[in-house]
Amino acid sequence: MLVKEGAVEFFIPELPEVLSKEVEVFYNPFMAVNRDFTVLILKAYSILKSKKLFIADPMSASGVRVLRLLKETNVVEKAFLNDIKKEAIELAQKNLEAYQNVYFFNKDANMFLLENKGFDYIDIDPYGSPIGFLESAINALKTGGLIGITATDTASLSGSYPFKAFRRYSAKPLDSEFYHESALRILVKSVIEASFRLDVVLKPVFGFSYRHFLRAFFIKLKGVSKAIDISKDIAYIGYCHSCKFRNTYTCVLDLPKFCPLCDDFFDYAGPIYIGDIYDKELLDIMKEQDFTYFTKDTIKIFKTILEESKIKTPWFYKANIFGKGTMPKLKQILKDLDAKPTHFSPEGFKTDLDFIHIKEYFEKWA
Repeated sequence: MLVKEGAVEFFIPELPEVLSKEVEVFYNPFMAVNRDFTVLILKAYSILKSKKLFIADPMSASGVRVLRLLKETNVVEKAFLNDIKKEAIELAQKNLEAYQNVYFFNKDANMFLLENKGFDYIDIDPYGSPIGFLESAINALKTGGLIGITATDTASLSGSYPFKAFRRYSAKPLDSEFYHESALRILVKSVIEASFRLDVVLKPVFGFSYRHFLRAFFIKLKGVSKAIDISKDIAYIGYCHSCKFRNTYTCVLDLPKFCPLCDDFFDYAGPIYIGDIYDKELLDIMKEQDFTYFTKDTIKIFKTILEESKIKTPWFYKANIFGKGTMPKLKQILKDLDAKPTHFSPEGFKTDLDFIHIKEYFEKWA
C-alpha cells in the first residue's frame, strides 16, 4: 500500500488494525514524530557544521527516514541503509530508487556498523532497547558526529520492571509523577557510560518522550576534560513518596534512608543524568527551520521544549501531588512560580524554585 508522511509517499505492506512487531519492522505510523525530529535536528546540525552529511540507518525498514531526509532537506551527501530482513531492504530500494547517492545492505545491524565507519550521523531505532547497538554505533561515528537513539522499552525505564531496567541500563528507575523524565535521563546516562568505555564522550544535545518511546541525540567528543565534566552530572535523585520532597545526591552513600522533611522512607533513582539535555546553539538553529511537513504533536513538543529547556532542574512537578483541593490552573502556576510547562506531561511544570517554596505555595490552595 502507498502511504504519506511528511513530504513523501512510499510503499509499505498492508497495515492491520492492530500493529504487531512484525509489521512495525516495516513501518509504524506513530513514529512519525520520531522521524520529524530527525529531519529537524539534521537540518540544524548540517548548518552548525557547514557541510553535507554521510548518514547511516542500520535498521532502515521501509527506508522512510532516509527518504524524508532526501526529500525534505539538502543535508545528505550519501546515505547508507541496512536491514537484517531481506524483504525490508528490498522495500527500501523500491522507495528510494529515484536517488543515486543511496547504498543498501542486508546485514545484522552491528555487523553493518563494524564494517562501515566514519559517519556524520547514525540513527539507532530498534524495537526495544538500544543498549546492544551502542558500542558498534559509537565506534562507527566520526568524532564530532551526531547520533540519534530511540528506546521503546519504556515500561522498564519508567519503573514498572525495575530489575529489567537495572539489567539493561545499570540504574534503578523511579515510579513517580516525573517518571517520563527520569526514564529519559536514565537512557542518557547509559549512553554516556557506553561512550566512556570506548574512551570518548557522547554529549546529549536534545531529547524527548512521546507515547511509547524515548528519543535522545548526542554529539561525539574526545578529551579527558570533557569526560570529567560530564561525569559530574551523573548522580542520584532521592524522592519521598509521602511528602514528594526530592533532591540530587552525588553518591549513593549520600542518600538518606529516611526523608529529611517527613522522616518517611526515602526512595531514589540512579545513577541518572542530571545535567542539561538541550544544546542552546542547536536549539536556536532548529527553531528557525521550516516546520511545514511536521505533525502538530511535533510542533507542540518542540515549542514546549524551547520553554522547559530554560529550567535546569532534572524533574518536574504536578499540582495534584500536593493535595486534593481546588488547585490553580497551570497558567496561574507558571506565572506565580516563575515556572515553565514541560512536554513530559500536559499537567506538569518545571521550576528552579526550592521544594519548600513550592510546597508552601500549594498548601495555600489545598
